[in-house]
Amino acid sequence: MYTPPATPPATPLPPELLHRKPGTVTAAQVMLWLQFSFLICCGAGGGLTALFYSEALNFSDFEFEEDLSQGFENLAALVTIVIAATIALVILFGVLAVKIGAGRRWAQILTIAVMLLAFVSGFIGIYTGFEASSEVGAPADGTRLIWTLLSLAMPLVTLICLFTGSANQWFRQRGREPLKGLPPQSPPAVPYRSY
Repeated sequence: MYTPPATPPATPLPPELLHRKPGTVTAAQVMLWLQFSFLICCGAGGGLTALFYSEALNFSDFEFEEDLSQGFENLAALVTIVIAATIALVILFGVLAVKIGAGRRWAQILTIAVMLLAFVSGFIGIYTGFEASSEVGAPADGTRLIWTLLSLAMPLVTLICLFTGSANQWFRQRGREPLKGLPPQSPPAVPYRSY
């Protein structure tokens, strides 16, 4: 009769290797690619609209009345900054989506930080949008709130997907790296025979 040892082994057993990328990592990649494409389509325009709509900036701030050319230079500088920030975010989201699929831990940590920042800034945007409204007490148009909450769903789903156990195992084993030296796990497919 077998009796188990009284103490556990000195070194813990390694977790079983994942041979395929987990679905949660794929879902996080899809969410990042959707945000990537959303930024490409409407990032700069949405950023400029948000600046002027929230009344953080006004056209009178550019002093067009005093010096028209200086006003246009100031406006062009603002547009350039917003477009450069949008391009930087697009590149960041694209790199993170690729590196998450490859199982890089730094990409997981940076994606979690970026998604938390997006989530917090989205709620701050909702709050400041209602605070900056000039018609206090007037019925609010719900479309802006609905679209903001829908856009906050993408970072939330990405965060949930990256916090699962299978995703953590994928990043712990660094993707498919440990599988490179192993023989194929499934038998080779039967070659196609033409008749």
